[in-house]
Amino acid sequence: MKRIFFAVLAVVITFINSYSQEFPKFSIAGGPILGWTVPSVTDLNTELKKMGITEFKTSGFFTVGGAGFIDVPIIKGLRAGGYGMGYNDYTNTEYTNTIRSAKISFNSAGLMLDYVRKISNKFDYTIGANIGLGSFRMDISQHSKDLNSWNPGILVSDTISSNRFSYSKSLVSLQPQVGIGFYPLSFLYLKFNAGYTFTVSGEWKLDNVVAVNNIPSGIKADGFHFSLGIYAGLFVK
Repeated sequence: MKRIFFAVLAVVITFINSYSQEFPKFSIAGGPILGWTVPSVTDLNTELKKMGITEFKTSGFFTVGGAGFIDVPIIKGLRAGGYGMGYNDYTNTEYTNTIRSAKISFNSAGLMLDYVRKISNKFDYTIGANIGLGSFRMDISQHSKDLNSWNPGILVSDTISSNRFSYSKSLVSLQPQVGIGFYPLSFLYLKFNAGYTFTVSGEWKLDNVVAVNNIPSGIKADGFHFSLGIYAGLFVK
């Protein structure tokens, strides 16, 4: 019995040793991403001024999402995975009888590719890009302050009006980025990324049906992006 045990143990040790020699690095992990995106809102704010709506902040928007990846052992340094991220924000202005508001939202999901180089046993750096599909949307609305309180009698009245216009467009996004990774624990990986989002989009549509022309070309989701990924998984170094 002991001979069988030691024979199996020897086979396992030999397999692990040969595996580590053939595949010097292997990882599979996933987790949430927290970020900050800074698109240009200059043209959008110009249009909001014309509508009498408070401008969006120019410092950027909180972004949230998630991702998963695997280090491909047959190609040294290659990491591949998938991601999904987005943000939304709104602003409004109150008048005597009405409230005017605007909301923007962006989302993208797709393929994540990185080239990974080890700095030390605890740190590495990456050069890569996210390539995805998504959408960019603007909602412009105005409603009576009488609608702020629940009252079935008011809701069925023909004297109360509310207007809402939803503009959206589909897009392809490309986000080249560089990153620094850190392993605080054997199963935990923290990665800070900095990059820029480029988008190629289709036409604007109202309620996803009616094509809308003459919307300023500067109203888009392009801009700088910073993120922190918190990944848990298996890391063989």
